[in-house]
Amino acid sequence: MQGNYNGKAPYLISPLEGLKGLGVGVDWALGCDVPCTNDTGFSKAVDLASMATHVVMVIGLDQTQEREGHDRNEISLPGKQAQLLDAVKGALKPGVPLAVVLMAGGPVDMTWAKANANALVWTGYPGQSGGQALAEVLFGDVNPSGRLPYTMYPADYVNQISFFDMSMRTPPGRTYKFYTGEPVYAFGDGLSYTTFDYKWNAGEGCVAVGDNSKSLRVSRAQLEALGSVNYSVTVTNTGSWSGAVSVLAFMKSDVPGAPLKQLFGFQKVFLDPKQSANLFFAASRQHFQSVDTQGKKSIAPGNYWIQVETLEHRVNII
Repeated sequence: MQGNYNGKAPYLISPLEGLKGLGVGVDWALGCDVPCTNDTGFSKAVDLASMATHVVMVIGLDQTQEREGHDRNEISLPGKQAQLLDAVKGALKPGVPLAVVLMAGGPVDMTWAKANANALVWTGYPGQSGGQALAEVLFGDVNPSGRLPYTMYPADYVNQISFFDMSMRTPPGRTYKFYTGEPVYAFGDGLSYTTFDYKWNAGEGCVAVGDNSKSLRVSRAQLEALGSVNYSVTVTNTGSWSGAVSVLAFMKSDVPGAPLKQLFGFQKVFLDPKQSANLFFAASRQHFQSVDTQGKKSIAPGNYWIQVETLEHRVNII
């Protein structure tokens, strides 16, 4: 639950303690420790799962797996953790939901959970009150609004890149900006218990994006003079829960050498059901720049797409 850039939390609240703190009746089994080198504890976990009405499995990493001076050689779950997931899933009665909780600092391949779990909660290393926070999210006392801060790659990614080559662009690429493969979960992924709708809004000084305005054509000189291309977006809570949402603004491009995708803005807003808010995003000329192998920045002609959640608008630079 803790990384290694901290002192030891004096009152660490585990997921078990967090659930009990909400008055939830909980039976638990260790299953295995984080290295999970053997399956001697599997039988108790399987027996409990076979009688349960709901199952929460906490898996992932700790400082035995990753820390300063100790890197991982793979991004799969350690040891036999994947086998434990399979065993527990196989023991569930029909209709019993399985929530998987991942505690980890670095990326872990969550292909299995994506295909087999009813819910997946990424906590990072949640710290002292992490168990309480987790319980409140699982039981709906808190509506989650977090976004994944990195790309979750498939396990074979470590065999596709060389750790002796730190180039971001060498295929299949590094980070969400240059990765050309299919991520298990992408940078910025995240869910809520409510739903949100997005519409372009013709705000003052902003691009008017309508049915007859699918793209904007601008010269490099014009962009330099303008300084930025501005957008206004109306976000509406269309669900039945109050909740916050982090609205992410990306720029995508097919210009050679430019990032495939890069975050250029974000805003977090809390909305009650049916409530709306207007948000402003400015794609500055710096966001349109690419850096060549000599470190020189320039704006290359070509197509760029402004993407704000479900919305997209093309900017053609000539």
